[in-house]
Amino acid sequence: MNDPTLAAAPAEPASVFPTGRFTFQEFLGLERWAEGEVARIRLRHRPELMNYLGHFHGGVLMSVLDAAMAGAIRICSPGCSMVTIDMATHFMGSTRGELNAVGRVLRRTRTLCFCAAEIRDEAGELVATATGSFKYRPAQAGAVQPTRE
Repeated sequence: MNDPTLAAAPAEPASVFPTGRFTFQEFLGLERWAEGEVARIRLRHRPELMNYLGHFHGGVLMSVLDAAMAGAIRICSPGCSMVTIDMATHFMGSTRGELNAVGRVLRRTRTLCFCAAEIRDEAGELVATATGSFKYRPAQAGAVQPTRE
């Protein structure tokens, strides 16, 4: 199944994504934006992110999936901070070209959030999927606390 919206041009980064500091996601070169309650991420080809076969390294793919799921949590709970406590990844292919990822929240509780993400290549072929569990961290003063759905 191809998802044509995965390759859509990103809008301005939503205020739900941290800015103003250089993080690992910026180091990788992730382009992040919100589309409704879905987090979308694009990563363009960079030689230093490839494995010895010239494809995106598996650790890079896992980082993109993790960022997509965390982004989905930030969209649903702006100002929320979280840590990944579990992530199951399934690699179904490889690619050298642009990566397009989407992350969604599956379920939220008072202390945990369960998410899913997938990566597709430029042709819309599925490259990898993941599910993850995230624990909310104590919020800073004035931040929104997650609520149970």
